[in-house]
Amino acid sequence: MGDLNNTQQVITILKNCSQCIQSVKQVPCSDYEARFGAFIRVKYGIITPNTIDWNTVAQEINKTL
Repeated sequence: MGDLNNTQQVITILKNCSQCIQSVKQVPCSDYEARFGAFIRVKYGIITPNTIDWNTVAQEINKTL
């Protein structure tokens, strides 16, 4: 189970990133950590992606599509 604060922060970041949402709409994603882990780490400074519950992130992003 990931850290709830980091998980929610990543969900918010991805939902607010139109390029990220368009990317997932164009090419469906099953591994959000592989696709967005480096983006989150570099652009937003979340250097512990292993504390993120990526399954929850995927579920929430997929709901918005």
